[in-house]
Amino acid sequence: MDYARTESLQASLDSEQEGSTISESGSCDAYDHQPRPSFAEEYGLVELLEGDKAYDLIYRNCKSGLGGDQCQLLSILRNGFGTLGARAKLKSFQVFQEAVEMKHVGEEGGGVGSRVKYGWCAVTKTELKSVLEYGFSQPSNDGSYGRGLYLSPDNALRECVKDSAADSEEDGMRFLLLSRVILGKSEVVPRGSTQSCPSSPEFDSGVDDLASPKKYIVWSTHMNTHVLPEFLVCIKTPFNFNRKQNQNQNQNQNQSPRRLRSPWMPFPVLIKALSKFLPPSQIFIIQKHYRDQQDMRISRSELIQRVRRVTGDKLLVHIIKTLGHKVQQR
Repeated sequence: MDYARTESLQASLDSEQEGSTISESGSCDAYDHQPRPSFAEEYGLVELLEGDKAYDLIYRNCKSGLGGDQCQLLSILRNGFGTLGARAKLKSFQVFQEAVEMKHVGEEGGGVGSRVKYGWCAVTKTELKSVLEYGFSQPSNDGSYGRGLYLSPDNALRECVKDSAADSEEDGMRFLLLSRVILGKSEVVPRGSTQSCPSSPEFDSGVDDLASPKKYIVWSTHMNTHVLPEFLVCIKTPFNFNRKQNQNQNQNQNQSPRRLRSPWMPFPVLIKALSKFLPPSQIFIIQKHYRDQQDMRISRSELIQRVRRVTGDKLLVHIIKTLGHKVQQR
């Protein structure tokens, strides 16, 4: 398959040789004795075994991403692209990858290319066959970042599991698709957005944070051309897993927030710097907040909090650290 290379898990999987190598020992802790799903052949999936390079890479990624022994990894399966529908989706993905690549040729700095990454998303067992054969019928999320399909980066598996629901609370089974995602040029989408498509033709996808994204947002118009399910991972989570995760998150949110400490910088300078990273729609929101503060409709501290919600702290800290001291020295 002619895909663009991406970092971390994808770079390792791309280097995998055709075929698989099965280890002689066949041991995999307690997971060896777990029942294997019987739907693999029916759904056009090929079960991977320990010793296969893709299996070992994904297994280590899952163990690292989920942490400890809270979740049991039952099976890892590869999409065989055996049906006409699945092969058509594969061809479509390749065509759109090339189109996004060509779109950014000649851009300043060499362009971003197609930026194909791996991303996680959860599906129910009843959705699985339809997704593999025909694609996603509708986004499965709470809509907090606009209308689209949300995926977690390959290093943020826990986020995907936390946001998913078990097929039944009793057995705790969850079905996680590891897909290749054409990101191209991403724009920041703030929580609460009602966006449903790129804010301008220069963008291809959205992220919750440019520096360290926890969500890839693929708009509903793109979710069946820019997302290619390649692996299925079946896991079993403990009883009340989601409730415990939410409790931990609430405890963290209730702690006193860290104060954003930085050198002093005039807001017009900050806005100009942010315009190099954020789409015009987000800059417009920041400018509106700044005008509200200038007209004394909101306080400066409220302005800062609103800007932080739009930009995310990591991008804001990066800009302030890069430019703040230069501004002070003038």
